[in-house]
Amino acid sequence: MKIAAQLYNCRDYCKTPQDIEATLRRAKTIGFDVIQISGFGPCDPDLLAGWVKELGLEVCLTHVPYQRLADQAELKKVIAEHKKLGCPIIGLGSRPGDVFPNSFEGWTRFIKKARELSKHIKDEGLNFSYHNHDFEFEKWNGVTAMDRLIEEVPDMLFTLDTFWVQAGGANPLKYIKKLEGRIKVIHFKDFRIANRTRQFAEIGQGNLDWDEIIPLSKSIGVTHAAIEQDADWLADPFQSLAMSREFLLGKV
Repeated sequence: MKIAAQLYNCRDYCKTPQDIEATLRRAKTIGFDVIQISGFGPCDPDLLAGWVKELGLEVCLTHVPYQRLADQAELKKVIAEHKKLGCPIIGLGSRPGDVFPNSFEGWTRFIKKARELSKHIKDEGLNFSYHNHDFEFEKWNGVTAMDRLIEEVPDMLFTLDTFWVQAGGANPLKYIKKLEGRIKVIHFKDFRIANRTRQFAEIGQGNLDWDEIIPLSKSIGVTHAAIEQDADWLADPFQSLAMSREFLLGKV
């Protein structure tokens, strides 16, 4: 299992092409050979692919805005961009709540769209992956939206986020097992409590059971562990990535 940097961590340093190039170089200097692209500002795809190739980086996954996936012409461009980057998985970071309300009917409509996207992307030789938060664990008619996604979109991969599973009141270990064969990239994100408030944490600085999570992830065929920490950094986002990477070295 390879360690990857989810560069959404560094989104404030990825607003311009110059920022993006500097961030890629800094990630490489820290020791990352694999990245996830997410939260980037506008950047010419050829420029981005050129930097990735020059630095010898592997792009394991992206998060693409839903608006691009929903537009046929834009989706065609997205697919071409991923092939140029050598990235096998097109990811969606969240159900777009402005399009699909958080209700049983809203999830039903989203599930239909996810099936369409997954099939279309698979027909193009790539995979589609959905990243969870906590709201997928709300129950509608006695069933969580997460379980509906698993059952009703069988061709879709999942970018399981360990923090958000825990925050949703579920057990990360249970869902790692449940998604065997359907997670290629997992988001490793720790869960810390401070002053009775939940916080994101560097890996190993929170309360998740990494001695169980890491071997289980490896055993079900997860190929990449992407370090993600949305906020609450002990240092800055780059130093936090380095701290989490250091903890994971020798364990994955």
